[in-house]
Amino acid sequence: MFNLTPIVKNLLIVNVLMFAVPALILQDHNLFVNLFGLKYLFASSFLPTQLLTYSLIHASWSHLFSNMLGLLVFGPILEMRLGPKRFVIFYFATAVGAGIIYSLIHLAEVYPFIQAANEFLASPNPDLFARVLAESPGLLSERNLAFVQDYGRNPANPLYIQEASGAVRDLISFRENSPMVGASGAVYGVMLGFGYLFPNLRMMLLFPPIPVQAKYLIAFYAVAALYYAVEKVPGDNVAHYAHLGGMLVGWIILRIWKMQAQRF
Repeated sequence: MFNLTPIVKNLLIVNVLMFAVPALILQDHNLFVNLFGLKYLFASSFLPTQLLTYSLIHASWSHLFSNMLGLLVFGPILEMRLGPKRFVIFYFATAVGAGIIYSLIHLAEVYPFIQAANEFLASPNPDLFARVLAESPGLLSERNLAFVQDYGRNPANPLYIQEASGAVRDLISFRENSPMVGASGAVYGVMLGFGYLFPNLRMMLLFPPIPVQAKYLIAFYAVAALYYAVEKVPGDNVAHYAHLGGMLVGWIILRIWKMQAQRF
C-alpha cells in the first residue's frame, strides 16, 4: 500500500481536478489546455504564469495516470525526507525549471522556422516557401512537394501566392500556440531527488519483476529521455527536454541544500 503524505495527496487531487473539471463537467478539455498550457516564448498567447500552470494540466487520462503514478511511487518518501515545506518548493521549482529549459530549447528549434516564415510573408516566393516547409519536419509530403513545384513554375500567380501565404500563417499559428502540458518535468525532478537521496534503495520492477537499485533505475530514465530528445523519433510528441530539465533543476537544488547543510 502507498503511504500517502499530505503534499503528495493534495497534488494528486489538484491534478485530477484540473483534468476532470474541464473534461467531464465543462465538456471542454481544450479550454484549460489553451489557457494554462505552456506556449512558445514569443507567442502573443504566452504568459509567464504558464511556466507553472502547465504542470497542472494533462493531455489525456493516460497522460495523467502515468505522471500521478510516478508521483505516488517516488513522492511520499521524498516528502518525508525533505519535509512538506521543502518538498513543495522542490516540486514546483523543478516544474518551473523544466518549463524554462524546455521553452529555451523549443525557442532555438522553432525560431529558424518563424524567421523563414516571416521572410516569406514579407516577400513571397517559391524558394522561401520551400525553406519554410524544410524547417517544419514531417510536412514535406508528396502533395506539398507537388505544390512547391507548381508554385515554382508560376511564382507570380496570385492564387499560388495566396494559398502559400495562408498555409504559412496557419503553420505559424500552430507552432506558436501548440501548448506543452503535464507534470512530467516535476515528476522527473522528484524521481531524481529520490535516486539522489536513496541511491541504494532496491525497487521491484514490474516488467521484468526483478529488484534494481534506485540510482540505476533513475539513470535509465535519464538516458532514455536524453536519447529520445536527441533522436527526435517521428510522431513522438513527448517533451523529453522538460524531463531532463526537471532532473537537472532537481539535482541543482539538492546540491545547494546539501552545501548549505554542510556550511551550517
